[in-house]
Amino acid sequence: MLTITIGGQAGAGGHEIGAEVSRKLGLPLIRTLAIRKLARRLDASVDAIVRKELAFGSKRIRFANALEYSLYRSAMYGWDPHLAVDFGFWSDTNSSKRYLPDQISTDEYRDAFYAISDDLRSIGDSVVVKRGGCLSLTDSPGVVHVGIFAPREQRDRRLANRLRIGIGEASKLVRRFDNDRRAWFSNLANTEPEDRSLYDIVLDVDHHAMSDSEIANQIVKESIQVKYGDKAHPAVAF
Repeated sequence: MLTITIGGQAGAGGHEIGAEVSRKLGLPLIRTLAIRKLARRLDASVDAIVRKELAFGSKRIRFANALEYSLYRSAMYGWDPHLAVDFGFWSDTNSSKRYLPDQISTDEYRDAFYAISDDLRSIGDSVVVKRGGCLSLTDSPGVVHVGIFAPREQRDRRLANRLRIGIGEASKLVRRFDNDRRAWFSNLANTEPEDRSLYDIVLDVDHHAMSDSEIANQIVKESIQVKYGDKAHPAVAF
């Protein structure tokens, strides 16, 4: 089994680099599946899960406008058409589903977060890009946790390009994402996302010096080394 979880800082390129790693290894990319499984386990909408995660960092869980919320959603989870079903673009007759973050207790959320590790484990070899991936599948052999870190100005620029917004707005979002993630990690595991001991591989990347494809190559090579060591291992064609 070789499963690679990719995390680190917001705007460091986890979504794009994870997709490159997935393509190079020919493994499925797990990005929004985890949050959908979490929503189903809690009998909640994906919207409620996203807002619950925001509530760890701030009591201000209402966004200024629909655009700001859309930017947050796209930046943190990527866009997946399957998410539209749970983000409120439909009429649901299931009145038992929970739509408000206050309807989900922190203990419920924490238990469900760790419980879906079994669901992800059953998928087999894959590349997982999700919040807190380094906290799950920790007892599974063949799972390599990768943390990606980058200079703040590069993170601002990447997020601005990804979301097609101004650099000032992107900088504010990055600062907010960092604060939200720290609060989330603290509540779930009494740690912080910058704790490098959470990761098997830590990359301090300079996007001016290396492309996403080159960074993905490095992750693939180092992950295989972590998994197989000096033993014979399958060759990967780049």
